Amino acid sequence: MKVGRSHAASVVLIVFLGLVGLGLTDLPARWLVLEDPPTRVDAAVVLAGDPSYERTRAGAELVRAGAARLLVLTGGEAGPGDSAESLREKALAWGVPEERIRLERVSHSTRESLLAVAPILRQEGVRTVALVTSPYHQRRTFLLARGVLRGVHLFNCPARPSSWSPRAWWRDSRSRRIVVTEYAKILYAALRGWL
Repeated sequence: MKVGRSHAASVVLIVFLGLVGLGLTDLPARWLVLEDPPTRVDAAVVLAGDPSYERTRAGAELVRAGAARLLVLTGGEAGPGDSAESLREKALAWGVPEERIRLERVSHSTRESLLAVAPILRQEGVRTVALVTSPYHQRRTFLLARGVLRGVHLFNCPARPSSWSPRAWWRDSRSRRIVVTEYAKILYAALRGWL
């Protein structure tokens, strides 16, 4: 009996140390990042929550390069980077023609953004979309978009360059918070049946 408990404790300790060791690699953060090869799409959908406007710049570059016909900007929150209007101002400043920009102004979350974008995409006859967001936000956005934007072919286009990197994510408090929060939000979405 004593040997059995000792063996079980050793197994638990080995599993625990293995999980801690895995957590101290780039793998958990890298799993969040999805990126598809560049391709031409009908629309680039840019998710709000972009205070540095790196997502907006990436989406604007797709339109300016002719890789996307439309730029769809999301965000119903007030403030720079959180409102579709603030993203629109930046996109216009970076040379995107106003007639190629569409706005979604009611959302307060990633899923709400995608739900609000769906009718815009239908109205515009969009069949292919580049999802443009921060690298750490890409997998959750894609998983949610698969359920909401049925019939639309999705491509992952994380903003580059980005202020966030999966490299040694556990060393930086901001990066640790981002990774843990993304996993928690993915779990929440899965429990709600949204994925």
